[in-house]
Amino acid sequence: MDGHEQRKHLSFTLVLATMTDPIGLEAAERQLDRVQAFFPRIDAKVSALFAISSAQIAVAAVNITVPDLHHWWIAVPGIVFAVLMSATFINLYWCTYPHLRGGANSLVYFQAISSLKEEEYLARYVSISEQSLKVEIIRQIWRNSEIVSAKYRYLKDATLAVCLALVPWTILLAATSLANGKLPTIAG
Repeated sequence: MDGHEQRKHLSFTLVLATMTDPIGLEAAERQLDRVQAFFPRIDAKVSALFAISSAQIAVAAVNITVPDLHHWWIAVPGIVFAVLMSATFINLYWCTYPHLRGGANSLVYFQAISSLKEEEYLARYVSISEQSLKVEIIRQIWRNSEIVSAKYRYLKDATLAVCLALVPWTILLAATSLANGKLPTIAG
């Protein structure tokens, strides 16, 4: 074997060696950090989508009057827009506040930790073995992955609803503009 093939073989051997070694506590902690890094990304998108949706509702509210709702060609897009905005906000709510079930008796999961008295938590944590802590962290990785997955689903559904709402929102603004003989405004 030449030098390149030897390095390639050595690299492959090292990969195999680490694959057969049990995962360490530090590797589990790094994986937990990776999964937790998704939370702020999702929450930033939720905030942006909430702001956009709120602005759409405000613009629609400023441009529609009660007499406008007597026209079916204004009322229908208004109702569709309201339904889609409701779906958006429901999904944003669930994305922001997913279910926190699970993790009973965990020394890593905040929900389970908060149910313990301070001294009980301290006593249990200082007496846990490294192997048991590693198992707790790996369980937390799985649970956080479940939560992140649910948050992404809700965010996707909210994004779809707000995108679909653009059509009735535009029709609503155009219809009220025609009915009132003025361009849509963004302030009352």
